[in-house]
Amino acid sequence: MKSDHVLDELVRRIPTPGHTIDHYSVQVGKPGEDGIITGDMIHTPLQVRYPELGMFTDYNSQQAGETRRRLFERICETNTLLCGAHFASPSVGRIVRRGSAFDFVPMSD
Repeated sequence: MKSDHVLDELVRRIPTPGHTIDHYSVQVGKPGEDGIITGDMIHTPLQVRYPELGMFTDYNSQQAGETRRRLFERICETNTLLCGAHFASPSVGRIVRRGSAFDFVPMSD
């Protein structure tokens, strides 16, 4: 099964390679009411500001940075929630543009 795969109308695997070879994140929900569970594609909100910031455990840090930037470009300024699997609480928020970079804006309780 390839990593870009629609399971049903509410669940889709989306390719987010770099940290691992065939890594994928999971997009859940209806368009405009969805969220992306990131898995290992991002480990800290600092990588939202600096998508190119890699980790020594990345399979391919350059690809990981390009993957993050591409995903952030796609979801910034939308209703899509980013659910950071490795973020400390609060780990769910939205991506907003900050110049040529991005910020993670956590959801309020």
